Amino acid sequence: MGAISKADKRRIAANSTFLSRLRLGIAASNVIYLVVRLGLKSDARTLHYVAWAGSAFLLYVSHGLLKHALEPAFDAGGNLIFAGTDLSTGGVTSYAQDVAYLCIFSLAVGAFTDWAWLVMACIPVYAGYVGYTSVIGPYLASRNRAGAGAEALPDDEAARKRQAKKERQRARMEKFSVRR
Repeated sequence: MGAISKADKRRIAANSTFLSRLRLGIAASNVIYLVVRLGLKSDARTLHYVAWAGSAFLLYVSHGLLKHALEPAFDAGGNLIFAGTDLSTGGVTSYAQDVAYLCIFSLAVGAFTDWAWLVMACIPVYAGYVGYTSVIGPYLASRNRAGAGAEALPDDEAARKRQAKKERQRARMEKFSVRR
């Protein structure tokens, strides 16, 4: 087994601690929900079973994604290949954390009130917002710029000069072209 740097050891320990706390939160929220809502309360309806199964599925997916991203990888000789993703980098792991936290909250509070499931509406609303601002909005903006032709104003000075030169050339061609 090769030497592992101090930073890698800290990351492995931090990721391991995070995953164990996440598993504890998942287990505690599921136990609270199952015991209180489905066991002690007599008003459990199909909606409660569907909500529990849906959040359990989301927790399974987000936990699996986080586990895959955070666990270290070793080669056959026991040497460290990858210490795991840093949780502070953001990206998909950050979204998976948010989904897990919302599910844990919804399960724990949903054991006592039906209104807790509205918190889960944050997931598709935020996904739609991120999708629009990072994919759909820029696509539509670039399409509008491309369709505007000469009316579109370029962003930087060099692009403005190139566009002005093209417009001058186009005007010259129109001026000297023979019309039949």
